[in-house]
Amino acid sequence: MLHKIDQKYKIRSKLLKPFAIDINPNIVTFIALLVGMGAGAFFYFNMLEYAVLFLFLNGFFDVLDGEIARRRGPTVLGDFLDHISDRIVDVAILLGIALGGYVSLEIGMYTIIAVLMVSYLGTQAQAVSKVRLYKGFMGRATRLLLLIGFASAEIFYSGILYEGILVMLALSLITFMQRFIHIFRELK
Repeated sequence: MLHKIDQKYKIRSKLLKPFAIDINPNIVTFIALLVGMGAGAFFYFNMLEYAVLFLFLNGFFDVLDGEIARRRGPTVLGDFLDHISDRIVDVAILLGIALGGYVSLEIGMYTIIAVLMVSYLGTQAQAVSKVRLYKGFMGRATRLLLLIGFASAEIFYSGILYEGILVMLALSLITFMQRFIHIFRELK
């Protein structure tokens, strides 16, 4: 398992090498935050092509800030800014989708709560065990890929983003239970 993780980082590192300039990774985190909030605004204004582009850019900058931080040496402040930025973006995107009329406000709010609770359990695990928990079906990367896929499909097939958000909600609830059970067992 550890070998697979090392391989993943080696591949990611090679792909990002041309972009991993010597810059404070917190600046890249801030760019990811702005782009992610832009994606939420584009969903709100029903500008799907731009929303998809900004989703992709948010994911790119989110991965890039981590790569730059690994090369320069990660900091506690950088980790904090990265995670809080990700949560703000999660809410902005899902709120934009709900307020843009792709799903009802109720489903949008349930999905926001589920996503935040999954992320909360990841950081809560870190608080009690010093190890961040990424276990489960619906982590941030999966969520972003799912959103990019379903939002892209929505451009051609109206209503598919609604289905995607329902899938995200269901998988987020399952992931919450997976993480909860894992943490519970570890603390017992």
